[in-house]
Amino acid sequence: MASTYSECPSPKMRLPKRNLIVVIGTTGVGKSKLSVALARVLNGEVINGDSMQMYRGLDTITNKHPIAERYSIPHHLLGHITDRLSEYGLPQFEREAAKVVDDIHRSAKVPILVGGTHYYIQSFLIRNMTVASSEPRDLTEEEVKFLDECDTSALFAKLKGVDPLIASKFHPRDRRKLRRALEICWTTGRKASQIYADQKQHDQNQEVDIARYRTLVFWVWCKPEALNLRLHSRVDDMMNKGKLLDEVQEMSKLYLNLDPLPDIDRGIWQAIGFKEFLPYIESGKDEDREKGLQDMKRATVKYATTQVRWIRRKWLVAAAEAGNDVTTVLLDASDLSKWDEKVEQPAIEIAKEFLSGQEIPRSLRVPDGLEDMVQPAQEKDNSSTPDNWRHYACDICIGDGEKFVCVGEERWKVHLRSRRHRQTLKHINERAAFERWKASRD
Repeated sequence: MASTYSECPSPKMRLPKRNLIVVIGTTGVGKSKLSVALARVLNGEVINGDSMQMYRGLDTITNKHPIAERYSIPHHLLGHITDRLSEYGLPQFEREAAKVVDDIHRSAKVPILVGGTHYYIQSFLIRNMTVASSEPRDLTEEEVKFLDECDTSALFAKLKGVDPLIASKFHPRDRRKLRRALEICWTTGRKASQIYADQKQHDQNQEVDIARYRTLVFWVWCKPEALNLRLHSRVDDMMNKGKLLDEVQEMSKLYLNLDPLPDIDRGIWQAIGFKEFLPYIESGKDEDREKGLQDMKRATVKYATTQVRWIRRKWLVAAAEAGNDVTTVLLDASDLSKWDEKVEQPAIEIAKEFLSGQEIPRSLRVPDGLEDMVQPAQEKDNSSTPDNWRHYACDICIGDGEKFVCVGEERWKVHLRSRRHRQTLKHINERAAFERWKASRD
């Protein structure tokens, strides 16, 4: 699949990069609100970077920003996918986002990219040099069909046959990474493991320009205890207005009539709320309704935790590697009564400085007391040490009928110390003791 990125000129010939403002953060933290505020002051237009909000309709379950609160600011890539059976992916987002950014620049306005699908946003902002340098071909129809329709276990088995070394690096249920590695193997005609090794050596030998734009990123952050309360309240509000279950009902009519049933963790079906309330839609029982409500709250909080983890482990690391072309500013949205003081006004002033060509002082990039938050929690790079890619399967921790699997000895040691493992082991030992006592009584 051809890359959307072109080769950069040498550092001596490098042209000035165009500006782009980005707003990231967890669900429910106020990203859309800030993006609109920035657009109103800076003559900007908003580009959606949330994969679920690409689909038309389903405004409640996908948490689209209310039209009345957009203040007539143009919003791009929002609700433009009409076919809910289609699976919107990263390559399509990269192509569409690049075109929209170009169009906004041509109109002498400021592009503001906002969303919580951080994988999309990071891949768009930070060039994938491995792919850009490998001259890939297009996937065949058969390959596309396999990547789109096979289950994850088949994907893992296929990758093991093509490139067993890279397959051993990834968790056997990490569909996104398995799919991407197999796609690289097919489109380049080379093993992904060898491409990664070559690229790592290449990057060590020369300076690489990987940032696509001169980018200012606002990370809107909130203390977990405050955010969790907001997320629970938001789910309750969705329920009380009645729109949430109406949309789940609408989705279920389409979903349950498909044969075979689509993968519930792909496409629009992975929107939080659908799978949680599907049992209630089928049964109509009050207990399933209450369970769906609580499950949706838990899933939303879990997703927010995952988003923060991605920013700290992935985004901050990538941004640091991009050097001065990418600046990340942390904004504390923990106290909504201080939104203007802590979030909106600082963001506007910093954005004005950025657009005037000034470098943002480090003193403005993070609030006092939150310095640790912007220290990248980088995962250990095992790309040059394949021995650390070993898979460890736990014989006692079972989930969805499969053994729990860790990749690498360090993560395995963490699992052995985890509450889940210790509790499972305790239960097994207690059961064994009971069986011995029972046998002694016979």
